[in-house]
Amino acid sequence: MASRGRVLKLFKLLHRTRQEVFKNDTRALEAARQKINEEFRNNQYETSEEKINECSYPGRIFYKTILLTLINHQKSVNPQKVKIL
Repeated sequence: MASRGRVLKLFKLLHRTRQEVFKNDTRALEAARQKINEEFRNNQYETSEEKINECSYPGRIFYKTILLTLINHQKSVNPQKVKIL
């Protein structure tokens, strides 16, 4: 099941990104953790490849948006050193 691996990878990426974005905010860290887990839990028994892709699309878009925001922020803070997750 290739889709299972992709979904698990997205789940892990979202959690790692959450830890970087909300580094010093424990309330936001916990709220984001609960939201990510809730969204994945709501669809954990989905078996249709089409439905899995449909459900994971917003997560992929969110990840890319947050990643670009982090990169742009790091560029503005320290233009010489840009660390990508």
